[in-house]
Amino acid sequence: MHDRFNQFYNSIYKLFQIYIFQLLIFTCFRISFIIRLHNTDILRLPADAAMAFLRGFQYDTMVISYTLVLPFALCLPILFTPGGRYRTFIEKVIWGFFGLSTAIFLLILFIDQYFYNYFQSHINILIFGLIDDDTKAVMSSVWSDYPIWKIFTMWLSVMTAYVFFIRRINKKKELNMKLPVWTSTIASLALVAILFLGIRQSLGIFPLQPHDAAVSSCKSINFLPINGVYALKTSFSEREKSENLNTSAKAILKQLGYEHAAQAARDYFTGKEVPQHLSDEEALKLLFHTTRKNAFLKKNRPNVVFVMMESMSNYNMSFDSDSTDLLAGLRTHFKSDLVFRNFVSGGTTTIQSLEFLLVNTPICLTQSKYRFQPFPTGVAYPFKNSGYETSFLTGGETTWRNIHEMAPQQGFEKLYGKYDIYNSIKNSEGNNWGAYDEYLFDFAYKKLSDGGTEPKFMFIQTTTNHTPFILPSSYKPGEIKLTSAVRKRLLVKEDLAVKNLTSLQYGNNCLGAFLNRIKNSPLAENTIVVATGDHNNLMLFDFDESQQLAQRSVPLYMYIPRRYRPAQTDTEIYGSHKDIFPTIYNLALSGSTYYSVGNDLFNLSDKSVFFGTNFSSCTAFSPDAAANFNNSPILYESRSKNLIRNDKYHNAQTLLRRARAQYALSLFAIMSSLSPEHSPSGNQRAKLPPSNSQL
Repeated sequence: MHDRFNQFYNSIYKLFQIYIFQLLIFTCFRISFIIRLHNTDILRLPADAAMAFLRGFQYDTMVISYTLVLPFALCLPILFTPGGRYRTFIEKVIWGFFGLSTAIFLLILFIDQYFYNYFQSHINILIFGLIDDDTKAVMSSVWSDYPIWKIFTMWLSVMTAYVFFIRRINKKKELNMKLPVWTSTIASLALVAILFLGIRQSLGIFPLQPHDAAVSSCKSINFLPINGVYALKTSFSEREKSENLNTSAKAILKQLGYEHAAQAARDYFTGKEVPQHLSDEEALKLLFHTTRKNAFLKKNRPNVVFVMMESMSNYNMSFDSDSTDLLAGLRTHFKSDLVFRNFVSGGTTTIQSLEFLLVNTPICLTQSKYRFQPFPTGVAYPFKNSGYETSFLTGGETTWRNIHEMAPQQGFEKLYGKYDIYNSIKNSEGNNWGAYDEYLFDFAYKKLSDGGTEPKFMFIQTTTNHTPFILPSSYKPGEIKLTSAVRKRLLVKEDLAVKNLTSLQYGNNCLGAFLNRIKNSPLAENTIVVATGDHNNLMLFDFDESQQLAQRSVPLYMYIPRRYRPAQTDTEIYGSHKDIFPTIYNLALSGSTYYSVGNDLFNLSDKSVFFGTNFSSCTAFSPDAAANFNNSPILYESRSKNLIRNDKYHNAQTLLRRARAQYALSLFAIMSSLSPEHSPSGNQRAKLPPSNSQL
């Protein structure tokens, strides 16, 4: 029996050595993030940084401990099997198992490193875009933008080191432990308890949780504990929760602190009389408004073209200069028309912003069973109900993210994609993501000029400004010369940065050419054109906690023909995607009912109501404050657009209350519209409630 215990302990000791080997791998990737973050707070707060590493070891140990369960279980029969044949066989199986787990860990950790390049985050639910997106195009981008051979070489080197490591520990002289049987029995039970503790990393009710990564007031330090494998595991959990929208939405509402829409309405509608007794149904009706009746608009309905530009970065365009031509053909229009620069996107990815702009939803609907039903929050309905011809145009495939199934249910009568463009525009071509922007705009102009008795509403989605940044061979780019200051801040190599910015330049140039054609045609008198970015481009630069406004910022451009221009404008006010269509409705439609959790940017009677919200990051911005309104709220004072933590700042507290209530109302509105009858027959019609003026 002593011999069997001795063999068992030696096998367990080898497992421990493999644990140390894998722990070193996780630690190396954590150190890599420290180098990449370039944050002096890590050196300024050594105690916090040390705590981050200790907490990181816990997350790493948790992940590795899960893989230790099977090998540990396979080692237990050694205690009951005479001779060493079973042990010899099972150890070979275990070395192969750990070789596989090490290979998978390495792959995930490398993905996590490069996921950060684009999203400035550990792996999260957005990773499933690889499955839900155009997989061929995604893989093309991966091959183009990332050093696959370099990664493979490093991966192979570590796997080779693993093989040598296993050979080394197998050649070591084994331990010879002569312990009493009762002591060995207790020690074996203790090892089981240690493994269980390794999996939980906690003696309390709950095991180690994602929020336990917060060990400091410094955002960069709190980034360190989580590893890519744990982040991926968390992403699967989030994905599973998202399958049930009601459950997911209720969980978010609970975090926000609201059980009823009426509660949120009282916090959101500041300065507006809210009845003392307010039902949830009445609270949601407050989100519906009616534009003023206007005889001129009723007789002269303008065309409305809305353009969602891929990765149109406000921050990157701030580097525009004579030697760094980023605006290109859009420059003259930015000078002559209205441009809001204190503006943020609703989401941090294309699909998040697209869904919010299409349906005013902060949660995903396109990939849920509810995509077949109409929502009264859809932005096309006010146009359709006012007699407009409504169209959705994309340079990509209409089947992307099930848009072909959802858009027609939301009031869009016509749907066009890249194949419609290729068939209509002579010599048109594209890249992996879709038709080049120039041909998309050619197609849009052609449809806009077709005539007809009814005005047109077009929602256009561009796709060209996307990795791997392939542009038409005929395009002659303007000069893009990076300053030394910009080069020092780059997260990627300079040639990739130039390629990225050239793609931004191309998209802007195409939009500028489209505007030129409209302004030099009869359409100039009766066509409103509005354009914004779907999200910032986060590939080139890192943003610290004080730069969150720049991190989420996109521009809002508006061309408004003279006859439709508002009496007053102020492009310095703060806003976001939520404010775009309420503004357009009041410019273009007479007596039309619409849904909104935003504001008309030209109604300047009370500027205190304006603020921008990025729903994905749960962050709101105003001229002098910012607030992160997730389950652990953070308040900021804003000075020259840089954020400084100040939990006692009154304006930030007010912003927190309104932003949180706004998000909650958005969720309540969507949840109230979810129908158990979500047949794909498409026979349903969204019903708009009476406006608040009729309550």
